[in-house]
Amino acid sequence: MRTTIRAGLLGLGLAVATMCMATESQAQAAAAKRTPSASSNGARSRGSGADANIRTDDAPNAVNKPAMAQPAGKATRGASAGEPGQICVDSRVDLYVKVYVDGTYVGTMSPWGDACGYYGQGEHRIYARATFTDGSSTTWGPVTGDATSGFKWTVRP
Repeated sequence: MRTTIRAGLLGLGLAVATMCMATESQAQAAAAKRTPSASSNGARSRGSGADANIRTDDAPNAVNKPAMAQPAGKATRGASAGEPGQICVDSRVDLYVKVYVDGTYVGTMSPWGDACGYYGQGEHRIYARATFTDGSSTTWGPVTGDATSGFKWTVRP
């Protein structure tokens, strides 16, 4: 009877050890798949048909949406624009905001987001606009900022 119990415990121990090793190797394999950065080459298309990677082509701002709370720490953080030729826009609103530099669309900031880019030293005209689902909009600026030492602009409600 002692031999049967020992054999049973030994078998149970081997099964547990095998499961632990399998779980550890699965965790290592999953960790190997996650990388802190990535690089991709561009792929040109003829523009025929919808892109399966895009659900919404424009960021919608609903007219009567409930207010979104400001993220913790947002009041003290933000884009810094500390380099020559750099312009940073810091959004303090819960809207998708399109940014224009010298009349050219340069990108969309998500709610409470930041956006930075290099536009060359000197003065630049910066404008921002949030368009709503009913066709109305909220605008900020235009402001003229000197990016010689970097320029930061904050948009507020």
